[in-house]
Amino acid sequence: MSLSIAKLRERLTAFHADERGGVSLEYVVILVLIAIIGIVAWVDFKEAVRDDAADEYQQFGYPPTEG
Repeated sequence: MSLSIAKLRERLTAFHADERGGVSLEYVVILVLIAIIGIVAWVDFKEAVRDDAADEYQQFGYPPTEG
């Protein structure tokens, strides 16, 4: 049994020292943060355009509708 525990300990040590997954995880976290920032900016931009258009429509009247 001590042989299998030694192998298990060796594998766990090698797994703990492996950093390849950590770099991938960092890239995923960065991409998720960029996506969240993009979505928030898009929502804010959409609201700003909607508010500006509403102000212009109140000042100059609504555009004619095609019928």
